[in-house]
Amino acid sequence: MDELREHPQIAELMDALEKNDMHKEKENVESLVEYIGDMEKTLTEMLKEMQDMRKEINLIHNNSLRAKCQNLVEKTEGKIKQGLAIVIKIKDNFIQSAKNAVKTFKDKGKEAFLNAVKAMKIPETLDKLADLFGKFSRDIEQDVEKVKSMQAELSSAKGHLRNFGRLFIGKSAKEAEKTNTDKGILMRFGKLLDKMGKGFNSLSQKAVDKADKIRISHVKESVRKELNALKEIKIGNVKSDPARER
Repeated sequence: MDELREHPQIAELMDALEKNDMHKEKENVESLVEYIGDMEKTLTEMLKEMQDMRKEINLIHNNSLRAKCQNLVEKTEGKIKQGLAIVIKIKDNFIQSAKNAVKTFKDKGKEAFLNAVKAMKIPETLDKLADLFGKFSRDIEQDVEKVKSMQAELSSAKGHLRNFGRLFIGKSAKEAEKTNTDKGILMRFGKLLDKMGKGFNSLSQKAVDKADKIRISHVKESVRKELNALKEIKIGNVKSDPARER
C-alpha cells in the first residue's frame, strides 16, 4: 500500500486534491490505494500458502487422490495468479489516470480536474473486483466439498483394508499407515482451501463496503448542494419580496 501511495504520480494527485479542497475525492483515491495494497498483500500470502501445500500434495500415496488434489491446487493457484495480474493492471491504469488528471488540472483548471478524477471510476473498479473475488470464493466452496468427498472415499478404503488385513496382517498395516498419512494431508488441504475461499470472500466484501461508502458520500454531497441551492433561492425571494419592501 505504501509503495503505491508514495509513487510520484499518486503523491502529486493527492497533493493537488488537498490543495483544491477536494477532500472527498482524495478520500476516494486513498480508499482505492488502500484496497490495492490490501489485495496485493492478501493474494501474495495466499499464493505462498498454496505453493507450500503443493509440496504436501505430492506426498499423497494414493495416485487417484493425488491427481485430483493436484488439479484443485492448479485451479486455486490460477485464481490467485489471475488476481495478482489484475493488481498489476489496476496499479498501472491508476498511475496513468493520476498522471492524466494532474495534467488536466494544470492545463484546464479545477472543474476539468474534478471531471478527470470522476472518470477514474473508482467505485466501478471496486464493483468489478467484488464480483470477481465473490465468484472465486463460491468456486472454491465447491472444491472444498470435493475434498470432503475424497476424505470419505479414503475412509471407505481404510475399512476395506481392515477386512483385507485378516489375511495379510503385515501388508494391511503398511497400507493403513499410508492411508492415515494421505488422510492427514487431505484434511490440511481441505482446511487451506476453506481459508482461501474465505480470503477471496473477504476481499470481495471489502470492495463492496468501500464502493458503497463512496456512493453514500456522493449522495450526501449532492443532497447538501441541493439544500444550499434551495436556501439561496429562498433568500433571494425574501430580498426581492415587494410586500416586505413596503
